[in-house]
Amino acid sequence: MNVLILEDSKLYAKLIKSNIEKYLIFAKCDVVSSFEELKKIDKKYDLYIVDYILPDTNEDEHIKYLLEQNAKIIVMTQYEDKIYKSSFMNDIIDFIIKEDISIINYLIRLVKRIYKNQFKNVLVVDDSKSIRLYQKKFLKLLNLNVFEAKNGQEALEIIKKEKINFVISDIEMPKMNGVEMVKEIRKTKNIDELPILIVSSTENLFITFQILKLGANDFIKKPFDKNEYIIRINNILDIYDYLINYKEERTIDGLTKIYNRFFLENSFEQIFKFYKQKIVAILDIDFFKKINDTYGHQAGDKILTYFAKHIKNNLRKDDLIIRYGGEEFLVFMPNTTKEEAYIVLHKIKNSLQIVDGIKFTFSAGIANEGETLAEMIKKADERLYKAKETGRNRIVYKG
Repeated sequence: MNVLILEDSKLYAKLIKSNIEKYLIFAKCDVVSSFEELKKIDKKYDLYIVDYILPDTNEDEHIKYLLEQNAKIIVMTQYEDKIYKSSFMNDIIDFIIKEDISIINYLIRLVKRIYKNQFKNVLVVDDSKSIRLYQKKFLKLLNLNVFEAKNGQEALEIIKKEKINFVISDIEMPKMNGVEMVKEIRKTKNIDELPILIVSSTENLFITFQILKLGANDFIKKPFDKNEYIIRINNILDIYDYLINYKEERTIDGLTKIYNRFFLENSFEQIFKFYKQKIVAILDIDFFKKINDTYGHQAGDKILTYFAKHIKNNLRKDDLIIRYGGEEFLVFMPNTTKEEAYIVLHKIKNSLQIVDGIKFTFSAGIANEGETLAEMIKKADERLYKAKETGRNRIVYKG
């Protein structure tokens, strides 16, 4: 991310540049100290951090110059009241009060958020086109990718098709209102998976409380202040990024990069219950201890990594693979019969490649019997044991 700092105070410019480059590994900063220097630059920057007053401008001349080029701008100022009433207030990302050095920490978080937002998709749901466009303008300033929907029903269709990271919605809409939409979203996506911000003019406190209880994360009343809107969005996204990172650290196996036992025991049950028809398979690499003893643990790790990737590459979009134990893997296949699962696993078995000169095989047990996840895993384990007992390198789904 290329950042230009436009600041006539060398000390303050150095402070900002050193902090950004110290804490943000993706950012590279250049510095200029005057409007004249700015006009000589032919390079386009991803972000401009600009002082409000420069010695060689008539107040905000340089800011308007950058806005004409559709630049993303954060303004630094000592005149909070003045900039708050300025004509360009809704066209800049935010402003920073220069007198408070501790606000640099906020600036660092804001720059980091703007960088990360390029990978985020936000869905704005409102039956008013003008309000959607008004919000879209601010969301684009934050570097977010924006989708639009006119009502809850249309929003649900978009969520099915696209990877949406954030929903911002009105309440009162035709076809499906915000309350019903939140209910539907929360059937498949928990409050810690997809954030929902409600932006509404409703005066009905009961509806406000109801939609928050149903799973909306926050509420802003229309007409809203742009600064509050941006701060709340940034805070929600920061919290969700933290939750995602935390969950990944807890639920993703560090070696194979697939789900781990913690995910199985704490998060998988809800997915399992969602499907009526499903199978569970347990796959176990044959003689894995012997491989480790003969070739070393590094070779064993390479086989585990390859095996997990190989399984994943041969599964469908809705199938899941979990590292169940050391060399054991659990495969979950919804809307599948045991016979269909056998065909898939047989294909996986027959297409295994030699890893660093080591040939290996696996055994597996498949089950769809049982009402609970525990019962199904137990049955799959029994069939895996049968596969091991009867010669290994085979898949058992009967008996």
